[in-house]
Amino acid sequence: MRWPAILAVAAFPAAAEPAGLDMTREERAAFGKEVRAAVLSDLTPIDRALNPPPIDLYGQNREADLKRLEDSEAVFAPTPRGIGADDPRLTILFFESFPCAECSAAWADLETLVAGHPDIRVEPRFADAGGPAQLLLSLLDHQGPTAYHAARLALHALPDATPDSLAALSRDKGWVQDRMLRLAPRREAEAFARLDLDTTPSYVFPDMMLRGSIPLVVLEKYVK
Repeated sequence: MRWPAILAVAAFPAAAEPAGLDMTREERAAFGKEVRAAVLSDLTPIDRALNPPPIDLYGQNREADLKRLEDSEAVFAPTPRGIGADDPRLTILFFESFPCAECSAAWADLETLVAGHPDIRVEPRFADAGGPAQLLLSLLDHQGPTAYHAARLALHALPDATPDSLAALSRDKGWVQDRMLRLAPRREAEAFARLDLDTTPSYVFPDMMLRGSIPLVVLEKYVK
């Protein structure tokens, strides 16, 4: 803090002549005393000028994120796909696409996170509404969450998600997909776009969004 220079000016006001003021020596001395008294009576303006608050470069973006989250509250509703607490203190949405090599490792970290924090819940969500999403929900309906999550890992490992590759994998795994089209993938993909997310994996907390794969040690800090 540069107080010495400021206080020196206040202590010796006669050394600095007020610009543009036609004063006698005595008037300048009186004026200087008044300035000194005013400065010393409240140093807050000087402190504020010398030590301005840091500029929050991301404040505007954060406020926009919070507004989008408020408008997308319904997407946090629990589903049979979620893992963790039934009545959680914190729910994290995990947006993924298929295939996605990073998504598989990121999900494994989330399983570890849930094991260490049994009062939280993680809900997988689809970033797009393509064939993999419909296949997974068909398996969820007919074979349950265990089959759903096993299929997720297999789909992440695919080199692509073309109809031919999905059909070949389904035959190899013995998966049977019904013909019913489900609304969940489309609604979740719309939420992904509405939240202005563009990367998978992405993590959505009730009060913030994280884009890209996040190390487990960092996620730990956000759930405590």
